[in-house]
Amino acid sequence: MTSTVLAEDVVPRRPLASTMWFGSGRSRGRTVAKLPGGGWRRAEQGPAGPLVLEVRPANNRIVLQVWGSAATPPGAVERALEGARAWAGFRDDLTGFAELVAPHPLLRHALKVVGAPILGALPRASESFGRAVLGQLVQGLEAARSAHQLVAMLGSSTPQQVSAWPTRESLGAAPAHQLRRCGIALRSATALHAFAVHEATFERQAAARAWHEMDASLTSIRGVGGWTSAETRLWLGDADAVSVGDYHIPATIGWALGDRSEDDATMLELLAPYAGHRGRVIRLVERAAGRGLVETKPRRGPRQALSAHRYW
Repeated sequence: MTSTVLAEDVVPRRPLASTMWFGSGRSRGRTVAKLPGGGWRRAEQGPAGPLVLEVRPANNRIVLQVWGSAATPPGAVERALEGARAWAGFRDDLTGFAELVAPHPLLRHALKVVGAPILGALPRASESFGRAVLGQLVQGLEAARSAHQLVAMLGSSTPQQVSAWPTRESLGAAPAHQLRRCGIALRSATALHAFAVHEATFERQAAARAWHEMDASLTSIRGVGGWTSAETRLWLGDADAVSVGDYHIPATIGWALGDRSEDDATMLELLAPYAGHRGRVIRLVERAAGRGLVETKPRRGPRQALSAHRYW
C-alpha cells in the first residue's frame, strides 16, 4: 500500500505527553514506535486503510504529520491530525494544577523538579478500553504481550512498521476461543465484545470528555469495575481518574503523602484536596518516586512470577 503525507501541522516546541510510548514494544503487533531522530509514530484505523500519525521535534518546533492512502477523505485526515494533537498532549488542560498542589511542600517541590505530567489521549476509546481490560488481574508485561498478540492477529499493518488497533467489526467478530490465543480470558473477551456493540457511544463520550457519564456506561458492562473504567479514562485524558483497586498506587500515595498506609480508602482521602487533578497528582508522585524525591515502599522480596491467566 502506498503511503504519503496527507496533512501536516507545525507548532512552537513544547513538552510532549510523557505517555506517548503507550503501545510501543516489540516490532510485531505494536501500535507505537519511537522515531530515530526523536518523536513518535502510531497507527490508527482509517476509511481507506490505516493511517500513521507522527509527532517529532525539529529545532524549536513540533511537526505533526498524518500518513496514509491518498483516497482517505479530507474529514478523516483532519480527525487524524486532531488525534495526533491530543495524543501529544496538546489538548491537556493544566489550568489550576500548580495552584492546587502549591500548599503541599512535597508536591510543590516535585512539580518544580520534574514538571507537571502532561496527559496525552489515545485517539480511540476502543484501544484505551481494550488495553485496560487486558490489564485486569495481571502484570504489565503479560498485559502488553496480550495486546501485541491481539494487534498482530486482528489489527491493520502499515509500511511504517506499526499496526492499528483492531476495528470494531474485526474484534466483535472474533470468537472467545480465538482471543484465548492471546491470553484473553472469557470474562475479558465478553467485555471486549460488549464494548464493540456500543463503541460509538463511548467514542462520543470520550470526544465530549463526559467522564462521569462514561464511567457509568463503562461500569455497566459485565466484568468492568472502577479500576478498568479509570484506566480507560486516564488514557483518554481524564486528569481526575483514580484507579481504585490497583496493586501499587495506594502504597505509592500512602508512603509519599500519608503515614505509609496502603489501602484505597486512605488513598482517596489523601487525594481528595486535588479533585479534578487526582490522576495527575498520582502521575506526579510516581515520577517523583522515580527520581527519589519521595519516600517509597521498599521491596522485601523478588518480583512475583508472571500470571498463569493464559490457562484460565
